[in-house]
Amino acid sequence: MSETPPTRDPNETIGNIRKFLVAAESLPSPKGTALRFVELARDPDASIDEMVQVIRSDPALAGFVLRAANAARFGGGKPILDLNRALVRLGVNAVRSHALAVSLIREGTRVRCERFDYNGFWTASLLGASLMEALAQRTGGFPSADAFVLGLLGRVGKLAFATAAPTEYAQVLERQAAGGVPLETLEQRAFGFDHHELSSVLLADWGIPTALADVVYWQCDPEGGGFAPDSRPYRMAGALQLASTLADSCLAPDAASVDAATVYLRAAVLELSAEEVTAITESSLADLRDWLRLVGLPAPATPPRPL
Repeated sequence: MSETPPTRDPNETIGNIRKFLVAAESLPSPKGTALRFVELARDPDASIDEMVQVIRSDPALAGFVLRAANAARFGGGKPILDLNRALVRLGVNAVRSHALAVSLIREGTRVRCERFDYNGFWTASLLGASLMEALAQRTGGFPSADAFVLGLLGRVGKLAFATAAPTEYAQVLERQAAGGVPLETLEQRAFGFDHHELSSVLLADWGIPTALADVVYWQCDPEGGGFAPDSRPYRMAGALQLASTLADSCLAPDAASVDAATVYLRAAVLELSAEEVTAITESSLADLRDWLRLVGLPAPATPPRPL
């Protein structure tokens, strides 16, 4: 399993992140339809009809929302083709996250970090979202819609580093490629915080509930978050670490890149057998093809494989 970063004061870490965000010349941020939806989601007087009107104005977002609303976790019902029903079924928080993701995916041309694989990042994020959804459905204990959000945006701090500090982050990624030191440790050395912690602050700023942002903050070290054993946040943080590890492993160019120790540990905590992990991975990889097609991303050059 990856080396666990040393314990640091979260308040000091968040303060460092705030300074970084203020000093950044460019950051990933919602634009257009996503920005309008985020603003509506914060307005207690906004109506469902107003939100649906914004979604309908963006065909890609509308397709994303309908695809999510008809996902396997809602199996048994009739397919939904109406955006009003889709929004009610998913919830405003989930749709806000979908809008953010669609908006950020479109901003790929703005990323100038040489070592950052933009398409690979979003491929892993979409696979992580499908894996989290499947884990929620299989294990119970936390909502599938929240799980999908965590998998989709739980590592957006990587994108923020690549956008805000492209030269410095390219050096971090180069050191990671040399092997031997976990990415989180290299990020902490370079910036004073890692991409999990940066992701948490960004999501909170975008209106994602604090409880989910806390899970993102501690995903690399679920035991360090002070969560009660077998509580919802603890299970979600562990599931997120498992989903991220599985996504990276499935998309890795060779089997040697698989972090088997983390997979086995988190699967055991969630009481999942090896056969169940394989089944979850296979179903999520099948879903990945549909998500990539929907958002217009190319299939990976190296076909992903289940563990």
